[in-house]
Amino acid sequence: MYDYTFFHGRALVRLAQDRRTYGIKLYSGNNGYLVNDVAYISLKHSSKRLTPWSFTFLPEHIKTIVEVRKRIKNIYIVLICGTDGICCLDFNELSQVILIGDSSGIKQIRISRSRGEKYGVSGSDGKLNHKIGNSDFPKKIFKEILSP
Repeated sequence: MYDYTFFHGRALVRLAQDRRTYGIKLYSGNNGYLVNDVAYISLKHSSKRLTPWSFTFLPEHIKTIVEVRKRIKNIYIVLICGTDGICCLDFNELSQVILIGDSSGIKQIRISRSRGEKYGVSGSDGKLNHKIGNSDFPKKIFKEILSP
């Protein structure tokens, strides 16, 4: 079994167990999924056990996100932090930490968390002013796609 399938499985099971999920389809390669036909999630994992966790975005990853965004408004980056938990960024949060319009170089996102705290998120091009909870996934997705 590929390493990523174990980690992706953690996120996909959490999503599938949510009663608001009625469909998950592989979309755009081996790490992108379409949820309920209206939201795109891109899964990335770090197998590192302890904080901080780093996630690399190659130019082709950024280009894929940009291309998908042309067709699907609701984009989420689901960062699986080893066995610790999941940090879910919406497109606006992603845009604050890495410049989406610049796909010329490798980008990084760094997630850190103190015991009992939420996740702090920083990237190659910025830092979030708020923290993100493990329990925000998949709530964040449904909050946005179900609101008018």
